[in-house]
Amino acid sequence: MPAVSVVVLNWNGAHLLPVCLDSVRAQTFRDFEVIMPDNGSTDGSVELAADRYPEVRVLRFSENLGFCLAVNAGIRASRGEFVALLNNDTELDARYLEELVGALRADPGLGMCAPKMVYYDDPALINSAGHACGPDGVVVDIGRRERDGEWFDRPREVLGACAGAALYRRGMLDEIGLFDPDFFISFEDADLNWRAQWAGWRARYVPTAVVKHREGVSRGIRSQRAVLLGMRNTVHVWTKDWPLGSLLRHLPGIWGGWRAAAMALVRRGHGGMLPAVVMGALAQMPRMLSRRREIRRRRAAPRERFEQLLALGARHTRRPPED
Repeated sequence: MPAVSVVVLNWNGAHLLPVCLDSVRAQTFRDFEVIMPDNGSTDGSVELAADRYPEVRVLRFSENLGFCLAVNAGIRASRGEFVALLNNDTELDARYLEELVGALRADPGLGMCAPKMVYYDDPALINSAGHACGPDGVVVDIGRRERDGEWFDRPREVLGACAGAALYRRGMLDEIGLFDPDFFISFEDADLNWRAQWAGWRARYVPTAVVKHREGVSRGIRSQRAVLLGMRNTVHVWTKDWPLGSLLRHLPGIWGGWRAAAMALVRRGHGGMLPAVVMGALAQMPRMLSRRREIRRRRAAPRERFEQLLALGARHTRRPPED
């Protein structure tokens, strides 16, 4: 039974897989397996993996199931004590797994670790130094597009990790559940981060684990559908994971952030998407409320923990971020 199960989600990524899988092969930490859920690729990805990476176990689906269902299938098929999720548009530093596994093993209260994600084409810029929740209620990547430097070389507590490159403790996933399929893609990791925190698990940023990321290449992050899902799923996170008192207390900031996002859509000529966002959120609200009750039943963290994380996020989302 391997210590780590590396789950690499793929969809028509034949042009990306060699860089990603070669960097997995080059890891100094050797006790791992690799599983590749494939979302109905038609570009020869599966054939490439079978020919050049026979150690990779491919889970082939006939259609694109989205991020959540495909990754969940990969996790269920895995055997490791830890689960490392990777987008296929990433390249790992050789000590990536060694550093993340060391951090989780050193602290049994950690449920996940976030690496230092930098941009593939400009590694001097941060893509994500873990997740934080800003004053507008939106979970964001810490340090996004900030220049790397001393602040980003210090490990610290964070809300959670970006699922594009993260290490999770299987015991935590067994307790809180996997990614919510109703999110399909976008903010599914934010939901999991909050659920983990409510269950009493903590998250840590590990700057010595470095990964280069071609942001958005694997899923079209700026497409209209991605924007729609992002706005709808943000509402899902508030519905599922936020205490009612905190939601009301921070409503002015939340409304301000939502209004700014809506106006940005209108300026870009996509204002017609807003009714679909609202209707999509309302249609799934009964399921979100049902899952909210499940989260509350499992809650181990005190209510004060939520406000502590928001205060931490307020510092981490400043430009530049602050401790």
